[in-house]
Amino acid sequence: MTGKQTAQNQVVWWKDMKFLIGVVVVFLSIILGFFGKGLSIIKFYEPFYLYTGLSIWAFSWLLLFLGIFMVGWETVKMIRSRIHYHVKETVRGTYRHTKVLPKKGIEKLKKIMNKDD
Repeated sequence: MTGKQTAQNQVVWWKDMKFLIGVVVVFLSIILGFFGKGLSIIKFYEPFYLYTGLSIWAFSWLLLFLGIFMVGWETVKMIRSRIHYHVKETVRGTYRHTKVLPKKGIEKLKKIMNKDD
């Protein structure tokens, strides 16, 4: 497997639609939460605005949990993919390094044996 193929197998976060949708939903939830809270605090003496603000605020919590759930699972996928990629590269590098060690040992042994002559 070449380096080009392993780079293609990695998850790119800005191309993952579920992750982007989850982030947008979280930010939308935060904006709606502040709007709903502000609406219910500013016009707390009018029941319509109070109930509307509290409803928007409660809905923002639902959106927040949905967004966190979406972002969470996609983040787990990305972390797993990245860990597997780095482990594979480390194993390959270690194998390449250890494959050269016996050759180096034989060369050093030959140098030591030639010094005795």
